[in-house]
Parts: sequence; C-alpha cells; structure tokens
Amino acid sequence: MILLCFFLFPLIASVVIMCLGGVSARTLKIVTASLSVVPLLMQLTTAVSLGMEYYAVWFSALSIHFHLSLDYLSEVFLYITNVIVPIGILSASTVTRPNFFYGLILAVQALLIGFFTAQDLVCFTLFFEGMLWPIYFLISAWGGEKRKQASFTFILYMIAGSVFMIAAVLLLYVSIHPGTFDIRQIATFAEKLPFAPLLAAAFLLAFLVKTPLFPFHAWLPNAYCEAPLPATILLSAVLSKTGIYGIARVSTSFFPTLLAQWSLPLMCIAIIGMLYGAFAAWGQTNFKRLIAYSSLSHVNFILAGIVATSYIAQSGAILQAVNHSITIAGLFLVAAWLEERLGSSQFGTVSGLASYMPSLAWLTLFFVLSAVALPGLNNFVSEVLVLYGIFVKSPMLSFLLGTTVILSVIYMLRFMHSVYFNDPVAIEREWTDIRAREKLIALPLVALILWLGLYPGPVITRISQ
Repeated sequence: MILLCFFLFPLIASVVIMCLGGVSARTLKIVTASLSVVPLLMQLTTAVSLGMEYYAVWFSALSIHFHLSLDYLSEVFLYITNVIVPIGILSASTVTRPNFFYGLILAVQALLIGFFTAQDLVCFTLFFEGMLWPIYFLISAWGGEKRKQASFTFILYMIAGSVFMIAAVLLLYVSIHPGTFDIRQIATFAEKLPFAPLLAAAFLLAFLVKTPLFPFHAWLPNAYCEAPLPATILLSAVLSKTGIYGIARVSTSFFPTLLAQWSLPLMCIAIIGMLYGAFAAWGQTNFKRLIAYSSLSHVNFILAGIVATSYIAQSGAILQAVNHSITIAGLFLVAAWLEERLGSSQFGTVSGLASYMPSLAWLTLFFVLSAVALPGLNNFVSEVLVLYGIFVKSPMLSFLLGTTVILSVIYMLRFMHSVYFNDPVAIEREWTDIRAREKLIALPLVALILWLGLYPGPVITRISQ
C-alpha cells in the first residue's frame, strides 16, 4: 500500500495544483516544489524501501494486474527522478497558467514513478506512453518561437516508436497460453518464441527512439531548445533515461541471447551516433544546441555500454545514466541563466563574460568539467567502467569510444573560452551575476557531482546487485 501511495501522491498533487485558482505563480511554484520533494523524502527515510510490492487485479479477464515493485534498478532511477523534478520546478521563470504548468510537471513525476516500478507489461507500456503527453503540452503551450514544430516532431517520433512496442506486447499476449503480462514470467520464455527476434527488435526500437540512438535523434535538438527550462531538464535528464531503463528492464531480461548477438552492430551504431553528436556540437554557434548535441553524444555512449556483453560496461552505463542526468540538468540550468542575461543563446558576439558574471562563469565551468569527465568528478568513474568493460571485449571499439571524450573536451572548452574567458567585450547592458536563489537551485547538483566523483562506491554496489 505504501508503494501505491508513493505513486499516487504526485498524481493527486497534480490534480490539486491544476484545480487551484486565484493563487499567485510564486506561491504555486513553492507549493509544487514542496510537494514534489515528498517522494524523495519517502525514499530517504526508507518509508519506501527495496522489496516493496503492490499487487491488485485490474482486468482479470485479460490477466492485467496493477503490479508495482521496487528493486535495485528501479531505486537508482527513482532517486534521480525525485531529485531532478524539484530542481526543474524551482528553475521555472514566470509562466502563464501556472497551475496547469506545474500540475503537468507533477503528472510527469507520477508517471515516471509508475514506469520505473511497473512489473506488468500493460502498466509499463501505459506509463511509457502516458508521460509523453504532459511533455508535449509543456513544449507546445510554453515553449519558444518554434514550439509547435518541436512538439509535433517530438510526439510524431515517440508515437512511431510506440506503435512497435504496443504491437510487440499484444503479440506476446496472444502467443502465450494462458496469457500473461507479468514481466518476470514473460522473461522465462520470451526468447523461446519462434518470432522472438521480431519482438526483440520492436521493443528495442521503441526504447532507442526515446533515448535516442542515432539516427532516431531528429526530434532531440529542437525539443531540448524550444521547451521551457523545466521541460528541457525533464527531457534531457529523466525522459531520455526511460529508454535506457527499458533496455535494462525488458530487452536484457526477455532477450539476453539475441541482445548479445546484436551487441556489435548496436555498439557500432552507438559509436557513430557519439561521433555525429560530438562533431555537430563542435559546429554550433548556439550554446543550447551545443549542449543538446553533446547530450546526444553522451546518451549514445551510455547505449554502447548497455548493449555491450560486459557486466562491467553495463554497470558503468547505468551509473553513467545517473551521472549524465545530473550534469545535463546543470548545463541546461546555466545555459538558461546565461540566455536570460544576454537575451540570446548565440555565442560569438560576446566574450570575457567572466569579468561581469564570475559566479555564473565558474559554475558553468564546473558543470563543463563534469561533462568532460575530469578525474574527481562524477562522469570520470562511470566512463572508465564503460571503457574498461568494452576494452576487455574489443580494444578498438573502446578506443573509438575514448575519442568522443577527447572531442567533448574540445567543443566544451571552446565554448567556455569563447564566452567567458576570452578578451572581455565592452559592457552593453546591465549584466548581473547569478543570485543566491540560483546558486541554491544548483547546489544539490554540485554536491551530487562531487559525491559521485569522490565516493561512488555505495552507488556502484547498489547498481551491481
């Protein structure tokens, strides 16, 4: 019952926030952020703990059950979800219809909790698809100038991928006697079905579109850049990880042998995607698009580790998914604060801004160094694990993966030098540094980056179990 409350709390809070009228936007933000922290507190106080389950018959005629369960894999992704959501809410600027805006964010949190704990394939699919619509409305109603195009492209790609997954779920059900949607039961026989390769490809495609793997990435740059900041943070830090979780939860448990057979071509595609994302980021003059393409490169790095046949690489990839969530949230935060001060996300016309905004400059540098895997910061540990795990299987592939790390150093430090540390331009407007409120929003991310960089042992142990 506690696990059900864990899922229902943000869902009910979402409805309550949407129904509130005559409340100031500032009050709504504070109330929504406070409500969004409750699931994290439930985890930290072990009110929600490993091994908990909730099981109820939903549609007995079709063997559909509302089955939630919390294991080590779920726990890792739930922690990152419940850390990122409050930060996303607090980062929001003034918006119209704030009750609907904040209510949709809480709805996304509830659907993510349901997705990461679902043990019934129907629930898993419904949560997987359901979380897309609040994000779609956040982009289309509160996004930038090209929000309509960005939201349409986003939902079109997501629906296209979902069609394959829904078809695979239905085919699984009709092929089993008696029919079941229980993920644990299906894992015992899914690969023995005569059309298992078709099913495996359908599930994999749905997950890879959402992450995304190259070449299913066309929705990503515009969606990340046109979405309002909280939605960008949710998309890049959490929604992109649902595909990774889906591969770890479904693909590797349903079709382990097939995934091992496809490991090499999938890793090669992921490496192409990493290189494409890195070179595309290098060529950008818009720092938000630079971060978006950098994210594409890094999630393809994670995918390369996930589809590897090495347990070390897979553990490192899960840790890298956590680390990427923290770092990308920080990068989009500082990018939005910089854009707010400059009035544009283009760089090249301004330089030397560290002289005018030193706190923002050093905070940006910190997140940039995290992104390029500086030793002592979070991404270093996970990237080493992935590279080592793949090196044992294929030194050449590991070498190609390593080149993307070098490329990320080049384009990220080029951005830092161009914007902050080049010769200062004459001040043209009142450029103010970030305030205490903005520093406090970024502080949890800074703390996590340092903790996971200096003392990652407990998290690695958790992931490896």
